[in-house]
Amino acid sequence: MFDIDKWKEIWATIARNKTRSILTAFGVSWGLFMFIILVGFGNGFRQGIMSNFEGFASNSCFFYTSRTSEAYKGHRKGRYWSMNSKDLRLIREKARSVEYLAPMLFTDGTSVRGNKRGSYSCCGVFPDQFKIQQMDVQYGRLINEIDIAERRKVCFIGQEVYETLFDVGENPLGESIRVGGIYYQVVGVGKSVSTGVYVGSNPSRTVYIPFTTLQQTVSRGDAFWFLGCTAKPGYRASMVEQEVKEIIKANHDISPTDQKAMGSFNLEEQFKQINNLFSGINILIWIVGMGALLSGIIGISNIMLVTVRERMREIGVRRAIGAKPFTILSQILGESFVLTTLAGLAGFIFGVAILTGLQQVMGGGVPDGDMVIVPFVSFNLALVAMAILIVSSLLAGLMPALRALRIKAIDAIRDE
Repeated sequence: MFDIDKWKEIWATIARNKTRSILTAFGVSWGLFMFIILVGFGNGFRQGIMSNFEGFASNSCFFYTSRTSEAYKGHRKGRYWSMNSKDLRLIREKARSVEYLAPMLFTDGTSVRGNKRGSYSCCGVFPDQFKIQQMDVQYGRLINEIDIAERRKVCFIGQEVYETLFDVGENPLGESIRVGGIYYQVVGVGKSVSTGVYVGSNPSRTVYIPFTTLQQTVSRGDAFWFLGCTAKPGYRASMVEQEVKEIIKANHDISPTDQKAMGSFNLEEQFKQINNLFSGINILIWIVGMGALLSGIIGISNIMLVTVRERMREIGVRRAIGAKPFTILSQILGESFVLTTLAGLAGFIFGVAILTGLQQVMGGGVPDGDMVIVPFVSFNLALVAMAILIVSSLLAGLMPALRALRIKAIDAIRDE
């Protein structure tokens, strides 16, 4: 049952030594404030980095050709080679771990429409390319399978290409642009969902053309030198790397031990390294934050020990007139709880207010593509912080309370 008189007495005891109580509470307040600020910036840093990968398949890997470094099956060392459509067919037939295949052809050229022009990359792609790197379509559609099969002279252009060749708000669909001396009809406009990660060229500065069309227009025949893949659910990208390399090397009579003939990299490893980095940062934040809070809690505990020592006669008299041990225990724990909780709430509220202000300042009016670290604290973490604070407040008063219980009434009354 709530005893208002007891809580009034607790508050009167704390207010009796205002300066000491304020200075002691400051340690807890500062500790929780620092914890909230550190966690907030840690969360903001993680979100800022991971937002660059948003929309990019984290289980993707990429392959490119290079000169062989070993002689094999009658072929000399140092020969040049390229991937071809047979590689794609063999991968689809034999590779258990591959889900999407996206070969790419790159060429540079000037994009022209009327008297407007700009120098942008031109990339021949399959529709699966947009499964690896998602696009935010603003007009029209993406390259599709019919475009590939019929070798259509169509293109999907990036946002910057559109802004250069078209007026603001102009509908580009059905309009033609000239790339490398050949006219292509615009079927879509968009930009990459990911703002900081791309392969080959910046999607906003790229003209995407059906892979088969670009092969024909630039006379590349059946060859290409860059391939993207994604892993099926349940498979790791490292397995895709191994399977695809084995299949392609066997098809081109390349030694299985030749590490230089075919290069590769996968984003799964990059994501793993980033996650490990943030795990380390989070551990460091918790160590520093909890250390700062612990120092404040120790200060509270020390002050409560001093308070118990100063009130020995009072405690002795209470024991002598029949005060139960629980009454003494609850009195000391109550003082510790009130002092620690009020101080912690002050630090918590101030920390959240600072983070909220920074969110308003840093989160507004940010240009697309710019990474801004906006600190924040989740609601669940706030609950955890308050739970830690409450438990700490009780622990801080536990030792002084137990010491008070060990005081004998006759010794306390005699104490000067």
